[in-house]
Amino acid sequence: MQAVLAIAKNTFREAIRDRILYGFLFFAICLILFSLVLGQLSFHEEIRATVDIGLGGISFFAVLMAVFLGITLLHKEIEKRTLYTILSRPISRGSYLVGKFLGLVATLVVQIFLMFAVWAIVLYIQGGTLTSGMVAAVVLSIFETILVVAMALFFTSFSSPFLSGLFCLGLFVVGRNADLITQLAEKKSLAWMAPLLDGIAMVVPNFYLFFPSGKMVEGSWATVHGQFVASGYIFSAAGYMAAFTSAFLLVAIVLLKRRDFV
Repeated sequence: MQAVLAIAKNTFREAIRDRILYGFLFFAICLILFSLVLGQLSFHEEIRATVDIGLGGISFFAVLMAVFLGITLLHKEIEKRTLYTILSRPISRGSYLVGKFLGLVATLVVQIFLMFAVWAIVLYIQGGTLTSGMVAAVVLSIFETILVVAMALFFTSFSSPFLSGLFCLGLFVVGRNADLITQLAEKKSLAWMAPLLDGIAMVVPNFYLFFPSGKMVEGSWATVHGQFVASGYIFSAAGYMAAFTSAFLLVAIVLLKRRDFV
């Protein structure tokens, strides 16, 4: 555990110094601030525009940062040969990967908190107030980001950075449309594709669960502007995230152990 925490601490220090990470953060904050302008252009919908753009921007840029950090840090250490020094010590590859994961998660949680703080200030300027639904939406974004980090580490454990990023983003897009895949499988005109579509919906992580605003959840429309998801939904989403994250990390550890870095 001490080795895992040490790797996580070093990963956090390395990731937090990455200039590209601050580029993503800069554009995210710009988007949040731009909601002030869009709010003024709307007709008495300033707060709604700020909330929608802010939450969407936090989720979007958090996922981009998770993909970027997840697929680059390991390859950087391979290229700089720092990985060889780490693995030459009494540290297992599993401990190394778990430490990397925890360090990346800590980094991204800090970034999400910064975006959330800026968004909350902008919302206050517009005359709005934070609600439990808005906080729950940010918590779900954190769950989503954690799962994307595990997914990125899974792909980068056996593939190149370019392909890892392509696979990760592709799987994320498919997962965000998991509900659409399920609806297509229920159509009679596509009955011949139903087994394939159902199989995809079962295997692919359902990122639809982490961004439910404006969608049908448990028989009612979930919206951060009104009635959002219940606490039970948050716990079930956390369990779903933990299950898929563990699966991705376990497979990534197995693949990393079989990988030859010589």
